Amino acid sequence: MSGKKIWPYWGLVVFVFAITAWLTSDVGPAGLAGLFGLSCLWFLLQAPIPCGAPIRAAGRSCRNNARGVLRGCHLEQHKWQRARGLFVRPSWRRACGALFATPVTGLTSLGGIVTLVSTVLNIVLSVLGKGGGG
Repeated sequence: MSGKKIWPYWGLVVFVFAITAWLTSDVGPAGLAGLFGLSCLWFLLQAPIPCGAPIRAAGRSCRNNARGVLRGCHLEQHKWQRARGLFVRPSWRRACGALFATPVTGLTSLGGIVTLVSTVLNIVLSVLGKGGGG
């Protein structure tokens, strides 16, 4: 595979490396926080997924390609519609429906949640001086 085909998925490579480092205890909490943080940014802002912003057709969503769980497609209105729909007074059902609308979006959302929790946990462990590499 060429670098152009792998580059859009750099966050998955970092995520796999972070999970491997966590399982083998090769990296301390600060390093893991950095790796999981980078991967979290990829899931939220660059992962290739369908847009999913609501459109005028009843009960349908945009099928254009987008980048990240929080970003929409090339249409100006969709760029903020995704993030706004998740954070501005959403109901849990509507927010979960947007985050897990398709299998691809669901896996990306789950990856973002896992990396966010791992980042916060490793930052706390690093600040408290607990944990550490092998």
